[in-house]
Amino acid sequence: MSAPVRLLVISQQFSPEMGALPNRLYPLTRHLAAHGHDVYVATGMPNYPKGKVFPAYRGKRFLREALDGATVLRTAYFTTPRNVSKRSQLLSYLSFLPAVLHSGWRAGRVDVVFVTSPPIFPALPAILLAKLRGAKLLVDLRDLWPDEVVAVGAAKEGSLSIRLLRLIERWMYRSADVVTCTTRAFEDTVAERGVGAEKRRLLPNGADVELFRPLPRENPVAAEYPFGDRFVVMYSGLLGIKHGLETILDAAELLREHEDVVFFIRGEGPRRQALEDRVVELGLENVLFGGELPIEEVPQLLARADVCVTNLLPDPYLEKIVSVKVFEYLACEKPVVGALRGEGARVLEESGGGITVAPGDAQAMAAAILELRDDPERREALGKAGRRYVEEHYSRAVIAATLERLLGELTAGRNGAS
Repeated sequence: MSAPVRLLVISQQFSPEMGALPNRLYPLTRHLAAHGHDVYVATGMPNYPKGKVFPAYRGKRFLREALDGATVLRTAYFTTPRNVSKRSQLLSYLSFLPAVLHSGWRAGRVDVVFVTSPPIFPALPAILLAKLRGAKLLVDLRDLWPDEVVAVGAAKEGSLSIRLLRLIERWMYRSADVVTCTTRAFEDTVAERGVGAEKRRLLPNGADVELFRPLPRENPVAAEYPFGDRFVVMYSGLLGIKHGLETILDAAELLREHEDVVFFIRGEGPRRQALEDRVVELGLENVLFGGELPIEEVPQLLARADVCVTNLLPDPYLEKIVSVKVFEYLACEKPVVGALRGEGARVLEESGGGITVAPGDAQAMAAAILELRDDPERREALGKAGRRYVEEHYSRAVIAATLERLLGELTAGRNGAS
């Protein structure tokens, strides 16, 4: 076992915020703290996804709190709803930098600075803090942010904004002692961008299988929604541009005559209002929406799903990612219909837990949903296969243990670890 490590985690989001990033980091920090490491998290006041600071944190400039063994250091920064304007969102990102620099400095001496991206901007104070503290720098790469910005049409390759992001990206890779990637495809890409094999490590996404688990179909959280005895097709997660959720609405339109089938879309994000407007425009009475929930309640809602769905836009970059929701669906023993290519499709097919169709293919998605509706035994078999797969390969506990070993390797000389 490695010697105790003093670790500083830099992230713009952290528990009690909800979403893919906090859901990734919280189990990691909890595991490391439980195994005797000194874990500090430098972050802001919770405000994601709506951009409004949570009531319990309003009016506070600085805050130090303990969360499952980790010391969380919070500094307020400018927050704004994500769909107000690009300028306001950029100001929010930039105002976080001095805030997190302040929080990070308050952690004192550390052995490793761990920064997660995207967003990419926190890499700047992370590089500075690592240099000032004489610490190792670990960059946790969850998405290739410049590539994603281009993929969703938010900016064009070669534009000033993308050139600046590429500049930060190159500096981040050069400064890092280790770059962890969530998929093999990301590893290949950063290798092409000059990150040597000695720096690259795989640290995939996954699910907290103790939280995301099979639960009774009928429960108090699910009972709050008007599902009745209908067949529930559920999407749970961020309502973002890259998810191409119009495909799910198109599938719902194709199945509108099947009165026993209802689509439920749970989450917040920049596409929420547009999706609700389209449901009204199409007159879809078989689509329901739900908002954010405490993460502890999400598995109870997923328990009511008969099938879970996911989609990504048909873009070469998006073939490199695997959405966290896929692991959470599978961990809850839910059969999945995924309109995916690349890494996402590979995981779903390897798991034996679902059916893949082409991104954007609403007809194929609708057909797969009906196929599963009519075959309850297959639904059960897919669900059990998916759960086994996540437990064996993508449990957050397994991933946290991998990170712990990596931290031991990084600090072996300094701490005298074996």
